[in-house]
Amino acid sequence: MERRGRIPVAKFRTQEAKTRSRSRVSEPDYNEQDPEHDMFTLLEDNIALKEENKALKLEIESHKTTQEEQQAQHEKLCAQQELLQQQQSKFESDIKDLTVKFNKTLNERNALDKLHKMKVDQIHNLTSELEHMREKQLENSSGGSAVATTLIDSVELKRNLLKILQHDSTDSGDIATGGNDLDSLIDVGGNLDVPITNALVERLVTEFLALKHATNAVELQLYEANEKIAELVEHQHLLEEENETLRTENGNLTKVAKLLTRQHEGERGDQSEQRNDELTAKTRDLPDGQPQASPSPTALQTQAEFEEIKEQVQHQTREHNERIVEMQSLMDAAIAKTTNDELKKLQLKLEILEEQLRLAQTRADFAEEQLVRYQQAEEHQHATATTTAALLPPPPPPPPPPMPAKMLYTAATALGAADGESGGAGSFSQHIAGHNLHKGVGDKIIDNVKQQVQAQAATAKFEQRLQSE
Repeated sequence: MERRGRIPVAKFRTQEAKTRSRSRVSEPDYNEQDPEHDMFTLLEDNIALKEENKALKLEIESHKTTQEEQQAQHEKLCAQQELLQQQQSKFESDIKDLTVKFNKTLNERNALDKLHKMKVDQIHNLTSELEHMREKQLENSSGGSAVATTLIDSVELKRNLLKILQHDSTDSGDIATGGNDLDSLIDVGGNLDVPITNALVERLVTEFLALKHATNAVELQLYEANEKIAELVEHQHLLEEENETLRTENGNLTKVAKLLTRQHEGERGDQSEQRNDELTAKTRDLPDGQPQASPSPTALQTQAEFEEIKEQVQHQTREHNERIVEMQSLMDAAIAKTTNDELKKLQLKLEILEEQLRLAQTRADFAEEQLVRYQQAEEHQHATATTTAALLPPPPPPPPPPMPAKMLYTAATALGAADGESGGAGSFSQHIAGHNLHKGVGDKIIDNVKQQVQAQAATAKFEQRLQSE
């Protein structure tokens, strides 16, 4: 047998023959080509072992996938089994509730049956007594009795009438109001010749009709109760059948789960045995002095763990990057929102300052008008004073009054009263100087606000441009 490339295959030798050959050869001859230590043979063996290793890895991966599928199927079956157990417990509780309801309805039915029997017996007794009374009335009328509207009653009829009119007269209003008349007319413990009028017979007939209606209502209730009992029994049978089917399905699922676990264990045992056989065959077929080419199971396990940890780290880094991007977007949105809010606040402040500036300008215009009026009044007063001084003889010189200060003070107070804010302030010139100072401060504030708004708008545009890029 030869390999590819016409390279002879190394013959198998036992360990004893190898030691014997080593003991025989004192110094190996490197010029001779030993087929066991030939480089091409070793390379071919290495390539073959690598291919086998790849095939084994693929087989292990396929077994792992099948194992995972079986595990998922097993978990699915376990979940289905738990759901079926829950449904079974629910159905059992429903069956218990239905049995309790069934027993309750049976008790109600028995009570209604007893009541119905009592009412029927009472009706039969009353009908017999009524027929007996009619016969007696007919006999008395044929015998030529003087009073045609009276009847001779027996003690049993009196007792029945008394019971009906005292206990069952709550359903009819006429009989309930006539209970006192009955006490005066009927005496159970009296003699046998107490007369009974036709009104009492009519009341008896009305009570008979009321009892008949009551019996009809009781029969209707019995019919409805029987229908309800039949529905409950049918529902109970359906629930029992469904419970039986669920029990059979639960048993089948448990059997399938047991079979899957056994199959999984058997496949794992076969795989381990096959792996052991392959490893023993490889160690047996390896040439002497050559290290084992296939990695150990611990190395494979560590490599798998390393790959798993690497995947976890990559997943964590990916999630971290996504979180960073999300936080950056949220931060940009918050910054844009805050900048918009600040711009709105600054715009409101600017409007307030413009309103204050407008008010200051109106006050300055009013002050200028007052100043013009004051100058005109002063000129007019000066002209009138000169004319009067020229016409009249000069009077004795009075003490010089503080005319300019007084007039300035009156003008300033008049201006303050007109404005409602600066009454009793200083002189008019000081007021004008303060107004000019306030106007200059307002202009500076407006300039500062405009600069801040422009700077924030520029930064917002720059950030938006960076985000778009």
